[in-house]
Amino acid sequence: MSVEQRLQRLEDIEAIKQLIARYMTAADKNGDPALMAPCFTEDAIWNAEGIGRWEGRDNIVQGLHETSTKVLSWALHYATQPIIEVADDGQSATGEYYLWELAKAVQEDGSPDQDTWIGGWYESKFRKEGGDWKFSHIELILKLLSPANAPSWETPIPPWKG
Repeated sequence: MSVEQRLQRLEDIEAIKQLIARYMTAADKNGDPALMAPCFTEDAIWNAEGIGRWEGRDNIVQGLHETSTKVLSWALHYATQPIIEVADDGQSATGEYYLWELAKAVQEDGSPDQDTWIGGWYESKFRKEGGDWKFSHIELILKLLSPANAPSWETPIPPWKG
């Protein structure tokens, strides 16, 4: 691999990390559609068991905005430890990174929003379009979804045990 190819690979990895950060910022701003939409390809898929599955950029943006306003009134997302693999053609990539999220969950009975811990990891696919990296698929695997004041953390039942 030439120095130029190696440099391009590093620039691509950094651009994808910046994309992940912009996505987290959009999520923290109640899924702001103007910030969220540029993060996705037109044919993207977003999925997380227990949260939702949306296909297509417009459906993803709408679904995440609704989740970020009707299910969670407030959130602070941390994406950590990204491992990004850029394909040899430099036009697609895959990535895994952890999620640590503090949130306030809206209570259906109208009681005060509940402080909540959310944790897991993302498995994502990326595609370069017009020189910009975008998500083409996001899979969020939740490992922790628990009220912050619970005596012990509550974890989702894995599908293979369900």
